[in-house]
Amino acid sequence: MPSAVVYMVEDDTERRLSSAVRGGKGGRDMKKLFKACSLILCAAFGAAVGLSGCVGNGESTLLAAPAEAESFSWPNSDSDEFRGIVDSANSFAARFTQSVYGDYEEDNNLALSPVSVYMSLALAAQCAEGDTREQILTALGQSQGDLAAGFAYLYSSLNSSYLTGEVAVGNSIWLQEGVEFNADCIDSLAADYYCYSYAADFRGDNKDANLAVRRFVREQTKGLIDVDFQLDDETCFVLVSALYLKDNWNFYGDDIALTEDNYNFTQSDGEVISTKLMRGYYSVGRVQSGQGFTTFYADTYHGYSLHFILPDEGYTVRDVMTADAINYVLDIPDYGYEDNINKIHYYTRCLFPQFSASYDGDVKGTLAEEFGITNLFDELGCNLSSLLPDGKNDLGENVFCTQVRHLTTLTVDRKGIEGAAVVILPGAGAAGPDEYEEVYLDFVIDRSFGYVLTDRYGTVLFTGVVNNI
Repeated sequence: MPSAVVYMVEDDTERRLSSAVRGGKGGRDMKKLFKACSLILCAAFGAAVGLSGCVGNGESTLLAAPAEAESFSWPNSDSDEFRGIVDSANSFAARFTQSVYGDYEEDNNLALSPVSVYMSLALAAQCAEGDTREQILTALGQSQGDLAAGFAYLYSSLNSSYLTGEVAVGNSIWLQEGVEFNADCIDSLAADYYCYSYAADFRGDNKDANLAVRRFVREQTKGLIDVDFQLDDETCFVLVSALYLKDNWNFYGDDIALTEDNYNFTQSDGEVISTKLMRGYYSVGRVQSGQGFTTFYADTYHGYSLHFILPDEGYTVRDVMTADAINYVLDIPDYGYEDNINKIHYYTRCLFPQFSASYDGDVKGTLAEEFGITNLFDELGCNLSSLLPDGKNDLGENVFCTQVRHLTTLTVDRKGIEGAAVVILPGAGAAGPDEYEEVYLDFVIDRSFGYVLTDRYGTVLFTGVVNNI
């Protein structure tokens, strides 16, 4: 069986309150060629660059351009379509994080991008039929119609441009030149998933085809992800979805202040590091307590929220970084901002360390075992007939996927948040009354912790664990 790969690639006067209360292929015979279906999903958090229809630095032909998405507004955030897909994406994120972290045996810091995996599976569902599609839809908790309708809202909500940064999503499909495809599927990908379609010659000019895909990803991520994905000459098609984000803590992009004194940060192995912590800005609410942990959040200038999951004494990060804990954090309505009985308004700031986190692993097992997606990885059971006639390549062989490699990097520093994630799925084939007292509190992150990064509409973008700094 070919081993093709798919790429689903302060001081106290600095009180900026949050704007809203928080709710090997040489020995293979020719019949094994062109069996690979590849999905690349990239998510990058860093400086942005505009989408280019002309790839450059490689050979490809534009087959179709995506539909133009409508702008997203706050009223859209209350629509059934949007709330439905965000709820399903967040539910997926909680389960996905728990499952991957449960198998994670390293002491390194961990970063995952569940929404990247979710979006890549949405594109795969559009290319699939029969049980293959149904397994994906069940994993996503959506019908095909609801997924298509909700994806438009999710896509629009993620795409944002502002003075301090930008968030952008770019989808594309790359088809082997000469391979027959179903035009209806390409049209649906363009209209419902805002997906570019390209033809590239992975078989005859593999180097240039790979350069074209690489250039697309590099442009979408402003060079944060610049990888030779090494898609081999068996590649039949490649799905690419790129997500990019950058935001600062404050409008001018100034470094936020550090604490004057050092704090002792206890790492996961028990080592204690003396370090200054970053002083986040005050946000409305108080620290909330879950089962074995406490939680609060730090906001970027445009409302991207870094929620901390800090284990209580006697607990470890592994004890508390669960799907239940993530769901608990996502369900907190307002962090107990107002005490009407005692007439107090609470504001809290996080004192937290600078950190970086990453991940590089195959999550196919997670998708198969935890979410029941098995046919997509089965040479005989995979049905991609929505995209390819009878789900076969030009040699009459069934196309399927063999791996889901997920790579991420995330950095949180004094300026803001920056990171990148690639899913490689290689395949064969607010204010109150004056009489209220205002109380300002600190939430000190002084030991290993988990985190959930959400956008301003509550969609989970990154999750992970910081074991050491």
